[in-house]
Amino acid sequence: MRLQITLFGPFGTRLDGTTLEIRSRRAQAILAMLALSPNGCVARDRLAATLWPDRSEAQAKASLRQELSNLRKSLESGRDLLTADATVVRLDMDAVALGLETQGRGEFLEGMDIRSEPFDDWRRGEALRLEKAQPATTGDALSVPDIFENPAVLLLGFTPASDESEDISFATGLVVDLRTSLGLWRWFPVIGPEAVGWKTEHDGDVRELAGSVGAAYVIGGMIRRSGEKVRVSASLTSANSGRLVWSDTFDGEISDIFALQEEISHAVVARVVPEIERSEAKRIVRRPPDSIHAWQLVARTEEIERTAGEGYGTPEANASMLPFLEEATRLEPDYARAWTRLGRQHFRAAMQGWTEDRTSAIDRAVELCAKAVALDPTEWESQAYRALTLIFGKHDFGPARFHAMEAVRLNPSATLARHACGCALEWIGEPEAALEHLYVIFDLDPNYTNRAAVLGDITTCELFVGNLEAAEVAARKIMNIAPDYARGLQRVVMTLGHTGDLETAERVLSRIYELMPEFDEAYVRQTYPYARPEDTEVIIEGLRRAGWTG
Repeated sequence: MRLQITLFGPFGTRLDGTTLEIRSRRAQAILAMLALSPNGCVARDRLAATLWPDRSEAQAKASLRQELSNLRKSLESGRDLLTADATVVRLDMDAVALGLETQGRGEFLEGMDIRSEPFDDWRRGEALRLEKAQPATTGDALSVPDIFENPAVLLLGFTPASDESEDISFATGLVVDLRTSLGLWRWFPVIGPEAVGWKTEHDGDVRELAGSVGAAYVIGGMIRRSGEKVRVSASLTSANSGRLVWSDTFDGEISDIFALQEEISHAVVARVVPEIERSEAKRIVRRPPDSIHAWQLVARTEEIERTAGEGYGTPEANASMLPFLEEATRLEPDYARAWTRLGRQHFRAAMQGWTEDRTSAIDRAVELCAKAVALDPTEWESQAYRALTLIFGKHDFGPARFHAMEAVRLNPSATLARHACGCALEWIGEPEAALEHLYVIFDLDPNYTNRAAVLGDITTCELFVGNLEAAEVAARKIMNIAPDYARGLQRVVMTLGHTGDLETAERVLSRIYELMPEFDEAYVRQTYPYARPEDTEVIIEGLRRAGWTG
């Protein structure tokens, strides 16, 4: 079942191709607000206050109940797409396709006048957001150059209390979370420690480290633990002068670690961005987990991920994360990031052929990532993997594009968000826009953990725009850095088939068959779900030229 909603020009709805008659302007407004909200959810109180501002709270809620009842009837056989409980109204976005491509054919929600100032404010804000979200050249929710107009900050690894694995994983987890905390200000580029090989401030001249990635500031620090006590020392250094701009020590319980991260984040931003009042308005406030033990379990998987190798890492490393993530979700069932990581593991197993039942694995990934987004729509990583699982699991490109762009909007410094957005745009047929996101990843992190996967996406996008030379450059980089990464090697074969280096292509193809004996046409068509048939034919043709028989 597919519900098509047209938002530009006169409002319209079609269910499986048949026009629905939804005459009430407020019912139309409810659908629009739900369709453009993260995960299709809006609080009842907000809908009532926005659509009936001139009525008492009780009257507005009663009007909303009646409007929802009428709207469900208007949706006919699609009535179950709209659900509600005591606090929230939901629209099943997995079954919704938004008519955002009609932007050039009329104004946003043209003619929808319900005589409500709060709704008019919402409509103006959404119109502006959507205009920025669909520029002619970039196609993302926040244009790529925006954050790069301000000085970049390099976050180094923090020196752990000891060489014990628990202390190392704790330090890794804290730095990963601190990077997210800084990135959510969305005001300047945050370059993570991967970009310099997880070096600490004691591993070299911080000015040289910053210069290698074009950063203006460097954050370093140390962590000391004693029982349940923790001390975090942090500093901010100017890369140009080497001058110490700020340093401080934060003491607390291990359970206070999230508050300590926020304190460090605020202190850094106040010195990097003097216009702090304006950056506050752009910041996304995240919800930390209630259980420090659940956080520590996820932090252990961060350290496994960091040392697992190129691409998606090894099957063994990925499998070793599962017990930690399952225990984290048991300790805290509302921990969105833990559910996301579980979904990620099933997604990787399906994509890499690490499971005999690929269909069940991808279905499980779709389910888990949907759960994560429902728990916390502001968790950018959940949005990113929701996009990827919708693409590969459901071939549902419209909602996938929304979730990918939402991930970038929430955290434009996150390389994974950029990767998901580039991937989504590649699959839906916007390779030029995809390339902008994919190349900016290497500005944020030249040593991005999944750089082989990014290079794979670059090869096909460059093929689709006719730039064979750039495609081949990316393909040969994959061969050098990830010779056993089957997914990347597939892109190499496609590319070399088109550029004519058939000898190398045949050798790489042999290696793919060693890694994935089931590399047949069914696999290709299932895991390369391009929306444009001509894109699929480009990769099939490249493979066949290289000697692949399917």
